[in-house]
Amino acid sequence: MRPAAVRPACAGIAVLALLVSGCAGLKAPTLSVDSLKMGDMGITGAALNVGFRVRNPNPEPVVIEKLEYELFLNGKRLGRGYEAKGFTLEGFAEDRIMSRFDINLLSLPGAVREVLEEDRGKARVKGKFYVRRGDGLKKVGFDADANVDLRK
Repeated sequence: MRPAAVRPACAGIAVLALLVSGCAGLKAPTLSVDSLKMGDMGITGAALNVGFRVRNPNPEPVVIEKLEYELFLNGKRLGRGYEAKGFTLEGFAEDRIMSRFDINLLSLPGAVREVLEEDRGKARVKGKFYVRRGDGLKKVGFDADANVDLRK
């Protein structure tokens, strides 16, 4: 038979194990392109305003410190972008964020430039969220395709 003082310690260890396993079970938030719109244009480059839809499949809030991504349009890589402004996404919530994406027009194939002038396109985004977990950051990947209105 165990002494009475040992039982609460065992119960405390069991609760701690449940809490740790709950943190380890983070489901990756999802991110998809919601809109693409040309912004400011210069001689050699342009800004693309990329609208994203972000969803949290977890019951608890998720703190996203930043994200970095690669953007593709109709199978052609446009380049890399990032959003350094962090945000909190409540449990089971969805939000929209905007990111400015700079394009070097000189390095883009003519076919991609033509697609940017059309009404619709197939956008793919893949990258990583940097999610706050305790005292550190956890990298969580995403990869999604979407048909988007390029005139929105």
